[in-house]
Amino acid sequence: MSEGIQSALSAGPAAPASILIVEGYGHSREGLTTALRANGASIVTAAECLEALRKMKDGRFAVAIIDVDLTAGRNSDLTGWDLARIFRALHPSGAVILVTAEWRPDLRAQAHGLRDCKLIEKPIDPAELRGLVRSLHPHID
Repeated sequence: MSEGIQSALSAGPAAPASILIVEGYGHSREGLTTALRANGASIVTAAECLEALRKMKDGRFAVAIIDVDLTAGRNSDLTGWDLARIFRALHPSGAVILVTAEWRPDLRAQAHGLRDCKLIEKPIDPAELRGLVRSLHPHID
């Protein structure tokens, strides 16, 4: 395990949260946050893999929304798919929503391999996203 990943997994505690959004593009991250905060959901965001790892380890999340097209960061070889698997290991009762800008037929099969996982394509309809989050985790408004 690289030093950056090891460091991310050994960071101190953070406040609990309901939804983790991992999206490299600021405008997309803000749009997802706004769509879900409209219903009062508690949101934590991350722009890159190591930041997401720290937050996954230290938080309590019901749902993670992860961009599968997230590129590996300068201190990590992790991708959005890797983050989805790690989230699943750290939060076995949590649900995963994978987001992609480039739809390919193989993506649905890959997403199906993760339990409680849904795949949606950008651009994302805010009402559809809120409904999907509610269907995966009814305790989030």
